[in-house]
Amino acid sequence: MLDQGQVFLAWSPPVHGTFKLNVDGSQRAASGCIGAEGVLRNSLGEWNGGFAINLGIGQVLEAELWGLFFGLKLAADNRISKVIIEMDSAIAVQLIQQHNLLLFHPLAALVSSCVGILNKFVSYEIYHIYREKNTVADRLASWSHNLDLGLYLLDEAPDWLGHVLVDDLLGLSKARMICVV
Repeated sequence: MLDQGQVFLAWSPPVHGTFKLNVDGSQRAASGCIGAEGVLRNSLGEWNGGFAINLGIGQVLEAELWGLFFGLKLAADNRISKVIIEMDSAIAVQLIQQHNLLLFHPLAALVSSCVGILNKFVSYEIYHIYREKNTVADRLASWSHNLDLGLYLLDEAPDWLGHVLVDDLLGLSKARMICVV
């Protein structure tokens, strides 16, 4: 029998010398519009770059993978050598981890492009996390729907995101109900 239990989740910074990339994608169900976002932060939780992209019409998994692609490109372009990637799409993480099995998957080329960039890093780890640990990326992904089509690089965090970044720096936890065995 499965029971539900409450857990408290918070974003945590990476260890010194490593950067953390949080990415997310989103879809507006009514219109089918998709967008993605990523934010790169150092061990002090400082903003090292970010992006938001309005991708037009598509599927949410496609948005998640494009978010990963552009996030990895941002990290590689900034000459980051060690990166921890967190995203709240378990399926996207599985596709990356099992990329050798995807020959006929409709998103195989995009997954392959992501893996190609991952191989440029000295070290990387990729994790599925719950949305409560990915709040900054989640908020920016939703915001991307308000932008014109295309990619927007964010050298600084948008002002309206300040309180969410502070919550992360303080380790403010958010409750989530999960199934426990």
